[in-house]
Amino acid sequence: MKKEINKKKVKKIVTTTVSVILVLTVIAGSVAFIANYPDKRTPVFNDSDPKPTKQTFDEGEFKMGEYDLIVSVTGDDNADGTLEAPLKTLKAAKEKLKSLNIPEDENVTVWFREGTYTFFDTVAFDSTDKTNVLYRSYPDEEVVFSGSKEIKGNWKQTEINGVKAFVTDMPVKSDNDYFRSLFKDGKRLSRANYPKEDLLKVKDPKLDEAVVPESDPDFFTHSAVFYAHTSDVLKFSNVEDIDIRLMHFWCDELMPVHSIDEKTGRIETTKPTSMTIRVDDNYIFENVKEALSLPGEWYLDRSEGKLYYIPEENDTIDNTVLYAGETEKLITINNAENISFQGINFEKTDWDHVGTENSHSGKVFDENHPLYKNIEYGAVHPQAAFETPAAIHIDTAQNINFTDCNFENISYTAVKFEKASKNCNITSCLFNEIGANAIFINGDFVVPATTQNINVTDCHISNYGRIFNNAIGILLTHAIDCNLTHNEIHDGWYTGISVGWNWGYTDNPTNNIKISNNLIYNIGNGWLSDMGAIYTLGIQPDTVISENVIYNVGCDEGRYGYGGWGIYLDEGSSGMLVEKNLVYDCSSQTFHQHYGKDNMIKNNIFAFGGDGQFRITRREDHNSLFLYNNILVGDDTPMYWETTGLDWFKDDNNLYWDYNTFGKTVYSGGSTKIFDSKNILAMYGRGYYNNAILADPLFKDAENRDFTLAENSPAFDGGFEPWEYNAGTVTER
Repeated sequence: MKKEINKKKVKKIVTTTVSVILVLTVIAGSVAFIANYPDKRTPVFNDSDPKPTKQTFDEGEFKMGEYDLIVSVTGDDNADGTLEAPLKTLKAAKEKLKSLNIPEDENVTVWFREGTYTFFDTVAFDSTDKTNVLYRSYPDEEVVFSGSKEIKGNWKQTEINGVKAFVTDMPVKSDNDYFRSLFKDGKRLSRANYPKEDLLKVKDPKLDEAVVPESDPDFFTHSAVFYAHTSDVLKFSNVEDIDIRLMHFWCDELMPVHSIDEKTGRIETTKPTSMTIRVDDNYIFENVKEALSLPGEWYLDRSEGKLYYIPEENDTIDNTVLYAGETEKLITINNAENISFQGINFEKTDWDHVGTENSHSGKVFDENHPLYKNIEYGAVHPQAAFETPAAIHIDTAQNINFTDCNFENISYTAVKFEKASKNCNITSCLFNEIGANAIFINGDFVVPATTQNINVTDCHISNYGRIFNNAIGILLTHAIDCNLTHNEIHDGWYTGISVGWNWGYTDNPTNNIKISNNLIYNIGNGWLSDMGAIYTLGIQPDTVISENVIYNVGCDEGRYGYGGWGIYLDEGSSGMLVEKNLVYDCSSQTFHQHYGKDNMIKNNIFAFGGDGQFRITRREDHNSLFLYNNILVGDDTPMYWETTGLDWFKDDNNLYWDYNTFGKTVYSGGSTKIFDSKNILAMYGRGYYNNAILADPLFKDAENRDFTLAENSPAFDGGFEPWEYNAGTVTER
C-alpha cells in the first residue's frame, strides 16, 4: 500500500501533546519553565508522544527486466540470479552485474527476497561497479541488512550480584571477538552502568597532571587523570573493560579506563580528554560487572569468556535469542555513481572507540607524550560526534539515493556523504535509535564547495546520539545547494540540525542551504549545553531557515550548563534569512545570535523561552541583524537579553506581549540587569522597540500552545504575514 504523507498543522499538534512536552508550574502568579526530564540520566517522554514506525512504500507490480537479478537468503552465490536460482548476498549480486554484458545506460534492479542478510564484512562499491542500479526489496516482503549475528549459546541459569541471570560461553580471543552492542526483539540492550540513577561529580580534575595544557584552560586542557570521591568508587573487577562517560559543555567523552585506585579515588584513562575536566563535571561508569542487575542488562566478561544477561519478563533459557554486533560499516560507496536503495532496513551495527585500535590494551601515551597533533582523544571530536564512522559511507560519489529505507539501531552515524559527493537524495526514510548522527553531509574545506546538492526530505529522525551523545540529527558542513526540508526530528540528546562549521568570518564553503518545513522537538536530555534545535556556524550567503516548528529544547541546568536555544546563529553566522518560524518552550531563549553580520530575522513567532525570547551577544562595530515584523511573547521573562548597545542591531514593527503583566510592562535585561523592569516607554528612548506594537497578539489558545492568530490580530498592523504551521512529517506511516 502506498505511504501517505499527512501534513499536520501545529494547532492540531500542540493541543494534543503540550501536556507531555512541558510542565508549567505556577508560582506566585508567574509561570516557570520546567523541562520534562525527571532526572538527568534518561529523558522520559509520555507514551502519547509520537512513536516512529517502519516505512512502507508503493512497491508496484513486480516485473523482472532482462538484466535484473534476484537475491534470497536461501540462494547460492554461484547461481544465475534468477527467480528459480537466486543469489545469496549483496556482494555477489554487484559482482554478477559486472560480469554481464549490460549496456552502460541500461537500468537494472536487484530484487531482494524477504529475510535478514547478515553482513560479516563491509560491502564496497567503487568505479568498477555497474551504474544505474536499484537495489530494493521484493514487493510486499521485508528485507533487512544486518550488522549483527545470532548468538546460539547454550544458556544456563546462574546468579550475579544477587540477581538471577543467564550465562553462556563466549570466548574472546582477540578484540575482533569483543562486541559492544547486543540486541533483542529489535532493541538495543543496555550495558551495565553505575550509578543507575543520577550522575557522579568530579572531585578534582588534577590539571597539574595534564598531558597537554592548552592556552585556554577553560575549554582545552587535555588530561587523562581526575580524582573521584572515594564514596563513588566501587571495588571494580575487570577495570580494563570499563568506560567513563564524561560530560562537559557541548561534549561528552567515552574514555576507556586504564586504572582506578579505590583508596584515593584516582582514575586514569587510556587516552586524554579533548576538553578540560572541571570540578563537578558529570560522569558515569559504563560496562561495570558489579552493576549488572536490571532486566535487559548484559556484560561480556572477556577474562572469563562468558556473556551474562539479566532476563526480562517471559525470558527463559530456551526462548532467549540475542544478536551481537558483528560489523560496524555495512556499505561503502567510493567514486561510484547512479546507485540507489529502496525499501531496505539497515539495522544493528556494532561500535568501537573511535580513533584507537585495541583501545583497552593499556596506556596509549606516557609522560613523554608526543605533540598535541598526535594525541588520540577520548571524544570522537569536541563537538557533534564529528569523526564517527558511518554504517553507509559515501565518498566522492554522484547520484546515490535512499528511498523508503529504515535505519535502526545503528551504532555510529547512519549515512555519511563526504568530499565531492553530488546530487544525492535521502527521501522518506526513517532513522531511529542511532548511536551518533543520523545523517552527516561533510564536504572538504575548499571554496567553492565540491559537495553539493545533497537533499534530505520527508524523513523521520528520532532517538539519535544514543552512544555518542553530542551527535546531531542532520549535520551539514562545507556544502552548497542542499535542501533539508519537511523532516520530523525529535528525542535527540543534542542539536537537531547543524549547518556551516566555519568559525568566525573566514571564507566558508557553505552557502545556499534551505532548512525549511521541519518539525523539531524534545531536543536535549539535560546532559549537554550550548545547543540549538537549529544551529549554524559561519558566513552562509543565501542560507534560509523558514517555516520550521520548534519546541521543547532543554540543556544541562548544572553548574556549567547553559544554552538551550531554539534557533542559534553562532560565531560569525552571516547573510542568512530566518523567517516564518514558530519557536516556543525552550529552556534558554527561543533565539540567540552570537556575533554575525546582516542576518534578517522577520515574521517569526518567538514564545515562552525560559530565560526570555531574544538574545544577541558580542557587540561589534557593524550591524549584526535586523529584527522585523516578529511576534515575541513571554510570561514575566525578558524580550531582549544582554542587549547593551544601540548601534549593533536594528528592530522595527515587532509585537511584544507579556502575559503575566497583561502588557503593562515589557521586560528587557539579562545577567547584568541593565534594563530590568523598565517600562516600554523608557526603552523607546534607548533605541529599542521601534514602531513596536504592545498588544495581545490574540492567539487562539496561547496557554495550550495554539498560536493560530485571530483575523483581527494587531500583529497584522505591523506587517506580520501568517503562514501555515504545517512543518514536519506524519509520525504514523
